[in-house]
Amino acid sequence: VRTEAARDIMLALDLSGSMDYVDFPGEEGRDVSRFTAVQRVVDRFVAERDSDRIGLIVFGTRAYLQLPFTRDLDTARALVDLMEVGMAGPMTALGDSIGLAINSFKSSEVDDRLLILLTDGNDTSSKMTPINAADIATLNGVEIYTIGIGNTEATGEDRVDFDSLATAARRTGGEFFNAEDEAGLDAIYRRIDETAVADVRTQS
Repeated sequence: VRTEAARDIMLALDLSGSMDYVDFPGEEGRDVSRFTAVQRVVDRFVAERDSDRIGLIVFGTRAYLQLPFTRDLDTARALVDLMEVGMAGPMTALGDSIGLAINSFKSSEVDDRLLILLTDGNDTSSKMTPINAADIATLNGVEIYTIGIGNTEATGEDRVDFDSLATAARRTGGEFFNAEDEAGLDAIYRRIDETAVADVRTQS
């Protein structure tokens, strides 16, 4: 019996400098760095992806494909474990990370294509705006789910732009979520999983 991948899920993670801020309520009941919480939640999410293929994009000043779509969850988890804040530069290339994801989906042979993008900033270094990128994603059958963490009241680089994240997601038929703590973030990834559940075709 061979089970085909039900979905291709690209996880795009913001590694800009502000992800180091220790202001995110962790599951221990005290604040942890934003990235620590994200890393733990994403590791659990990847570990449970029995029927999906997973890809990884990290972005800061530029966006990088860290892992093309694979069913090798151990490798995906190892790469999540090796991620470090700042490894992709200090700024936030949100639109470019969506563009990179769209390119990655071009080789995808499944209908269910999800991009789950997490950021704590606004787009400060992309060649393409997140909204334009979302429109192209729609044409390519990619649903975008966006997760915002951080401070909407901050200024400059540190301000997270929930409005553009919500617009980008809605354009593609996806959803936007605001994660306020680690438990909430965990629930969001689970909810996205359930919202976008696909049929797993099993062939004998």
